[in-house]
Amino acid sequence: MPSPTFGASSPLATACVPPPGRATRACLGLLFALLIWLAAPAASVQAQGFGVFEQGACAMARAGATVADGCGDGSSIYFNPANIVDNDGLVFSAGATMVAAQGDYTSGLTGEVSDLQNSPILVPHAYLTYKVNPSLATGLGIFVPYGLSTEWKPTFDGAFEGYDSGVQAIYVQPTISYRINERLRVGGGPIVAIAGVELNQRQDLSRQEAPTGTPFAQLGVPHHTAFVDVKLEGHNEIGFGANVGATFDATDRLSLAARFTTPIKVTFDGDATFNQIPTGIILPDGTGIDAVLAQTQFSEGTGTLVDQGIETEITFPAQLVVGVSFDATTDLSVMADYQWTSWSDLGAIPLDFEDINLEPGEPSALDTERELNYENTHGVRLGAQYNVLDNLDARAGFIFNTAAAPAATVTPLLPENDRTHYTVGLGYRPVDAFEVNAAYQYLGQADRAGRVRDVRPGESVNSLSELNEGLYSFDAHLVGLTLTVHL
Repeated sequence: MPSPTFGASSPLATACVPPPGRATRACLGLLFALLIWLAAPAASVQAQGFGVFEQGACAMARAGATVADGCGDGSSIYFNPANIVDNDGLVFSAGATMVAAQGDYTSGLTGEVSDLQNSPILVPHAYLTYKVNPSLATGLGIFVPYGLSTEWKPTFDGAFEGYDSGVQAIYVQPTISYRINERLRVGGGPIVAIAGVELNQRQDLSRQEAPTGTPFAQLGVPHHTAFVDVKLEGHNEIGFGANVGATFDATDRLSLAARFTTPIKVTFDGDATFNQIPTGIILPDGTGIDAVLAQTQFSEGTGTLVDQGIETEITFPAQLVVGVSFDATTDLSVMADYQWTSWSDLGAIPLDFEDINLEPGEPSALDTERELNYENTHGVRLGAQYNVLDNLDARAGFIFNTAAAPAATVTPLLPENDRTHYTVGLGYRPVDAFEVNAAYQYLGQADRAGRVRDVRPGESVNSLSELNEGLYSFDAHLVGLTLTVHL
């Protein structure tokens, strides 16, 4: 998100219907386990835009191509709610995907390489489904379909765009699925999105104006002189949406399906924290810049860079997925999905600061919008599953997806490009009541030109892409594990 300047505007429930007796207690226990899982920290990851599609190890091993043929582990609550009616009895599954991302930025001016600092993170998922009768099923899913985490060293030149940033949305989705006839089934449910956002960013003193109105750059302050560390954060805000799907069995071997998830807008009432960074700069007339800044900008009652509230909003985009599944033989199934995501919903992020020195409702000089202008993305997912033994399945897949960030907004926040993914995995069911699925995924992308700064005072550019002076590289290794219990 944009950072503040001073003296100018700136860029800165579900239904679990249990069977009687012992299964009733089991259902309540599994619901409690789901709530505990929700309370666990959910990490964020870069994928297409900042979407996360790895919501179950079986589906992950198929490259996510599962809209027309569910995995039977409850993950269809996310991938296509219509398919949970195919599950028998009571099914509970939980797991996580570990993401180990690596990347760097190579300056085209100096050749210096700055490494991404992301640690391996976990993205959890949990599902519960119950088949009420042959035509009706209910369920509850908890998963993280959107997230972003990028961490660079605070000394990185790109820290002035953002060096430690995170966005995530945990979706809680009660679901119902109904089989209309032997060929057609439908399903859906409301979504409660619990979202959080955080940005840590440095501010460049050379871009500011001194109290006299003279730009600090003209007073000899070097470019990218950090004088304040800015932290913007908002947590546990709520948004609402829905997820619906349908599956049609054209023949006994061929299925067609579609799923649509609505966009969800979340408004954040958060906090902005400003910590002064000493520069140690003394002007030729003997004036210490740090003391001047402390008095004029960081002092309550006179300064604008004081801790205060902030309001912003983010729209988590809609998804439309259509797909096909074909049983090529009795042991081999192949699947293909196409996914469209409406990232253009994220055109700009407004930032409204609540300066304590202003009257309520009075606009702050820090108020602004950060232009993102993300583009709608397209993805193709190809998967296959082969029944090696009665209790062992082998899976593999391939993904290609386009990037959401246009050339003008390839920054440390989202240094992405078109991406290819390769997946493999196994599913093993040692006994009827228990199943374990594991998957590995490699995510790769070609290097992409990007920037680490904004327009300098007095600088004229036709597009921010003209500031793309270096190259971002990125890849990731993902390992998924899901455990499933059938009761």
